[in-house]
Amino acid sequence: WDLVRNVRTDVNQVLEAARKDKLVGASLDAAAYIYTSDDKIKAVLSELDGDESLISPSVKTNGVDELRTAFMISQVHIVDSEDAITEACDSKYSGKGELSGCMIGVKKAEGTKCGRCWFYDKQVGEHGTKYGPDLCQRCGEAIFSWEESSG
Repeated sequence: WDLVRNVRTDVNQVLEAARKDKLVGASLDAAAYIYTSDDKIKAVLSELDGDESLISPSVKTNGVDELRTAFMISQVHIVDSEDAITEACDSKYSGKGELSGCMIGVKKAEGTKCGRCWFYDKQVGEHGTKYGPDLCQRCGEAIFSWEESSG
């Protein structure tokens, strides 16, 4: 987890520039793009890289130990080149992390903000409106499960 904390600190440093310029407000308004040529670092980050959308049950991870929750950021993209960061993010909001050595870019998260968890997701509102039109699938499932168990 030391590596994850170092990457999180580096992401937060790049995120501060985006906040200062009002590209994003809260950290959950953002998406991070991360590149490393170090295979060990990439393996650790990839293992914690969650599903693209907030789904329950999670397919790629246990749904809790994910980069997006560790970084408190809506979307994390582990990319295969620095060019991918340059294409996705303004150069003003990218740089090499001092602690991790990773190249990091930040931009506004894509999708819509979930009214319950506040994470941005491209599928908010696409899973029925029983509990409201502004929920991601994971939050809709959480409310359903809670209602089922509590009667």
